[in-house]
Amino acid sequence: MLVPSSGWRMRRTGVLCEALLLSLVGNLGAVDEELCMGPCGLRRWANIENVKNSRILGGKDTLPGAWPCMVSMQLVTHKGQRSHACGGSLLTPVWVLTAAHCFKGTRDLSQWRLVIGVREVQWAAAAILGPLVQEQRAVHILLHEQYNSWNENNDIALVEMNEPVHCGYLVQVACLPRPSDAPVRDSELCVIAGWGYKEENALQPATVLQEAEGKIISLKTCNGTEWYHGSIHSSNLCAGYPEGKIDTCQGDSGGPLMCKDKDSNTFVVTGITSWGTGCGRVKRPGVYTSTGSFLEWIVDKIGPYPMLDPPSPIKNSILRPHRGRLGRGVAPKSSTSFIHTKQGIPKGKLGPFFP
Repeated sequence: MLVPSSGWRMRRTGVLCEALLLSLVGNLGAVDEELCMGPCGLRRWANIENVKNSRILGGKDTLPGAWPCMVSMQLVTHKGQRSHACGGSLLTPVWVLTAAHCFKGTRDLSQWRLVIGVREVQWAAAAILGPLVQEQRAVHILLHEQYNSWNENNDIALVEMNEPVHCGYLVQVACLPRPSDAPVRDSELCVIAGWGYKEENALQPATVLQEAEGKIISLKTCNGTEWYHGSIHSSNLCAGYPEGKIDTCQGDSGGPLMCKDKDSNTFVVTGITSWGTGCGRVKRPGVYTSTGSFLEWIVDKIGPYPMLDPPSPIKNSILRPHRGRLGRGVAPKSSTSFIHTKQGIPKGKLGPFFP
């Protein structure tokens, strides 16, 4: 995400207050069955107001726990060094939603680590994880069967972790749109978040999780001759601004585009960061996979679940099982970078990830 070098920084007094509050809460990473089995989209440690008027190319540092569904998907070398590759959204304690193009480089399960409850990530280092951070291995990578790496159609994937994570103030499952929800409106303000590049030609991704607001842009506008000239699919969303400047970038791939559900006042993962031409360019907004177009596919892969309407506690928190165009992944960005790529459901088959 693109961020001014003079971005927001917490003052020393703020750090001390934050540490005091953390100590009062106790171990935020501890197991809490009520938190794991409760409604999706909880943000118990968030300061939502700080999102307003921020920029990711232009963005700002998030507060700890601001987006507890965020997952850093990292690649690990044989020497133990790691680097952030893509973002993801925690749907259940064992399943992560991300972009299919993230796995163009490798689908070797042994190289992937999923880091949850983290705000600051290390780059190309044998990082020591903090006491509240959880790390899991990937045991299954499920790409959409019709994923097209040439035009990034159906750019969606699911990753199953080897063990369930523990929910707490820093870790929560995300919400997806209801099947009955109307499409997001043109010009609706939504939130993007990720550890991607702060500049189009940056040398490495952001260290601290970034957040910013972007507006939904209609597919008709986004497909215009001065924009993407018909390259946007009906299962995509466009978000950003005509003048650019605020956008996702490499390293943000797979992360969420989150819009607020008016009924529950909860942020919902409406899109998955997929691709775009450059970062923050005029009339070249970020392109996202619309999760609302793939609800049936998601439920088919990770199992049926009772509908939550209205939200209520869930008895079983763990579900059982049943990545062309330039994208927004991890390769250094250039005009030819291969990874510059940033349905109705039967009643009773919805999961805890619906508000």
